[in-house]
Amino acid sequence: MIPWYGLFIVLGVAAGAVAGYFLIRRNHMEFDDFIQIACFVGLGAMVGAKLLYLIVSWRSIDFSRITDLEYLNALMGGGFVFYGGLLGGLIGLYLCGKILHIPVLDYARVSIPVIPLVHAFGRIGCAFVGCCYGVPYDGPGAVVYTESIAAPTGVPLFPVQAVEVAGNLVIAVVLGLYGEICRRNGKRLKSLQLYLILYAAFRFVLEFVRYDDSERGILMGLSTSQWISIVICAVVIVTEILSHRRVSGTV
Repeated sequence: MIPWYGLFIVLGVAAGAVAGYFLIRRNHMEFDDFIQIACFVGLGAMVGAKLLYLIVSWRSIDFSRITDLEYLNALMGGGFVFYGGLLGGLIGLYLCGKILHIPVLDYARVSIPVIPLVHAFGRIGCAFVGCCYGVPYDGPGAVVYTESIAAPTGVPLFPVQAVEVAGNLVIAVVLGLYGEICRRNGKRLKSLQLYLILYAAFRFVLEFVRYDDSERGILMGLSTSQWISIVICAVVIVTEILSHRRVSGTV
């Protein structure tokens, strides 16, 4: 059996490395530094994604079998939450800057399109294995699984993974164009903020057609990811307002 999820993660990392190479070279930065940053971010993302998954799905974990190596291996080998990975990646970015003294924010602003690109490949893997699935739906593009690690079989489902793939690719293109426009006009990049707002808003809407409630956690009718999306948008907006006021106050 082909490990589709792992395969597409590997393909995504490869695509991200290629895209990162061209973005870094285009902006006359060091690709070696980008690789080091990517290693820190990647490790932090893996740890963060797994930790948030364990937190939001703790009710479904059979703790009586936690010493069973086969069960523990299955538990640790599958199940990741993107927002946990995003937070873990940001922590990895911070640690990389502190430890290696690399101007990590400059590199992050330039190479931010890599994140939605790699994420898109990950979602293709989700579509193949049947995780992060959509609500029952019998319209155009409906997906029916005959085998799946999580999704119900024999039931037409909304192709939420495919929609997220398309959305991530659009975000990657928008960020790439935005970065090129800023570079040509000598403007300061705010691509991190743009990415966070675009993805958070997109993810908030997308969660309404997700059906894996037990794995996402639900509070007051909204999923964990929707609450995180709200917090991200609020933090970015407030931060930008305060930053604008500080700049205006010095003029």
